Amino acid sequence: MRNKKIVIIGTRTWELTSIHLDYFIKNNANIVGILESPTEGITTTTSGGSSSKPINVVAEELGIPIICGKPKDEGVMDQMREWAPDMVVVIGYQFFLPDEFLNIPPMGVVNFHTSLLPRHCGRHPGFWTIWYGDEQSGMAVHFMDSGLDTGEIAYKSYVPVEDGDTVDSLYDRIWKNDESIVKQLLDDIDNDCVPRTPQDRTEYTYNYVPHEKDFEFDFRQPAQLLVNRHLVKPNKSYIVLNGEKYPVSKCTAIDEPTTSRNFKLNTPYECNGNLVYMTPNKWLQIDQLIQDDEPCSGLQVAEKALDQITKIGK
Repeated sequence: MRNKKIVIIGTRTWELTSIHLDYFIKNNANIVGILESPTEGITTTTSGGSSSKPINVVAEELGIPIICGKPKDEGVMDQMREWAPDMVVVIGYQFFLPDEFLNIPPMGVVNFHTSLLPRHCGRHPGFWTIWYGDEQSGMAVHFMDSGLDTGEIAYKSYVPVEDGDTVDSLYDRIWKNDESIVKQLLDDIDNDCVPRTPQDRTEYTYNYVPHEKDFEFDFRQPAQLLVNRHLVKPNKSYIVLNGEKYPVSKCTAIDEPTTSRNFKLNTPYECNGNLVYMTPNKWLQIDQLIQDDEPCSGLQVAEKALDQITKIGK
């Protein structure tokens, strides 16, 4: 068991918390307490749940004291002071930590954030990483301050973002690459030398909770990016035909069917019996749309919704 004491903060239903707690335990962390999040009102863009043991089960098995609450709930800060951690580690927690809370551990509070800060601060970083078409992502471990994910960076890990990634597959790739970061953090806590590098605030981007409008296909974006956005939340993306929304069930990026570029943006065309749209790079083929809760041919749905669809290609 290591000498320096830490408190873990996380959420029992989140894989982010479960996987990383296991890394801390494997690397002999001296965990003197766990603060777990209330689960009411928690939002996520993952498929939900955890295949690993939740933190409350681990706490019971190992005899680690655990409480549930928000920082300002009665008794929470008193319990934190009683545990007297050298450092607090946050691994998946959606409630704001006030300065009074951050000042309890003498070595500070660090947070595991699943993006390459200062890009994609805030909620749902994996969703926005894919939505914006980033080629690289990873984990940033940063000190918490009064801002939103603005504190100094301690460590980063890096993984590629791949075509076809869902939030789950991207997070899985990132989190399974993190044990070395956990070990390095624990070593540096023991030696009182956790690195601190200020973030470049000019690169700061903030994430909001995805809105329905975000899922409307924007044909000013490359076709493969639109496919990737669709795969983040299948059947959530949609197109508009004659003023009505149609969820997309299946779509494909295809090579341009003609050498001409004399086509209109946001306009459906028929090509070889399929519904297609021009984008800046390749074309987007809408294979299936949802109608009456069932997947149907994209072209057939469009033909019913519109008076005429122009044919292109051979």
